[in-house]
Amino acid sequence: MRKSQSGLFVSITVLLLLFSGCSANQKDTVSQRDAGAQAPEVVKAIDFDEVQWYAKRASTAYNTEAEIRAAFPDTVRVSQVGNTQVQYFLELDDENKVQVISVRGTANLKNIKEDVEYTQSKNKDLDIYVHRGFDEDAYKIYNDILPHLRKDYSVRLTGHSLGAAIAAILMIYLHEDGFEVQKMINFGQPKFTNKKGVQRYHTLPLTRIVNENDIVPLLPPATLLSAIHGIYEHMGDEAILLKGTAYVYLEQHQADTQKVEGFWDNIDHESVQEHFIANYLKNIGSKLKTALQVPFADREVYLDQHDD
Repeated sequence: MRKSQSGLFVSITVLLLLFSGCSANQKDTVSQRDAGAQAPEVVKAIDFDEVQWYAKRASTAYNTEAEIRAAFPDTVRVSQVGNTQVQYFLELDDENKVQVISVRGTANLKNIKEDVEYTQSKNKDLDIYVHRGFDEDAYKIYNDILPHLRKDYSVRLTGHSLGAAIAAILMIYLHEDGFEVQKMINFGQPKFTNKKGVQRYHTLPLTRIVNENDIVPLLPPATLLSAIHGIYEHMGDEAILLKGTAYVYLEQHQADTQKVEGFWDNIDHESVQEHFIANYLKNIGSKLKTALQVPFADREVYLDQHDD
């Protein structure tokens, strides 16, 4: 585990506990997803070799520029934008005419606080409400990276945590600018827009990978939200990684209709540890040779029987 991640548990827990005081009855928080799926779950064979391809880049985005360029020789730019400490790197694959953007996730206390703040603001260019902090960082990256992109190359994107949310908004900017977004796979992504935003951009090719006990994809929690613009919702389909070879697949419309435990009841050491990108890589690695899709309703029974 990187040194920068070793202290994240304390920082995240303190911040989340502070925010828990914003509601008088946190223990009575309604689960963020209703019980039971309204439609049968789709059988989806996830290509975990492909998922690992994206995860390695999301992980490497935490490294130094020299380490990034050594790991991915096609890298043409590594940049930290302004005073945000948000780092990204850009690869150009000339043979396949593909450009890959990888955005670094939570790196310090400021970034963690940004993860849990919940202010929505209207993005006039996109005509949707978005998480203000994520959008500001995404727009800075957009302006920084645009001169280095090629319109005749397709785009792939990835990110972890804060970086995943920023990359998802960046995907929308690039889509609106006429780029062909080929695919995006994110890890431990918090929410960044509301229902209308999801409806507007739901056709974009985003897949979210979520560790079963990771709490960050539940951020921002519904109990902290203003009712003016509607609560945050997730965009994209979702693969929930269980222990060993098992995983759950949910289409976009199902990802917000399944029952999960209340947000505040999930805050413990394990749930924070599960957010680290190293644990995503480990969980993906256990599914490379064999992967078994299991129903969402059976996931806890499966974990009880097969947990390490």
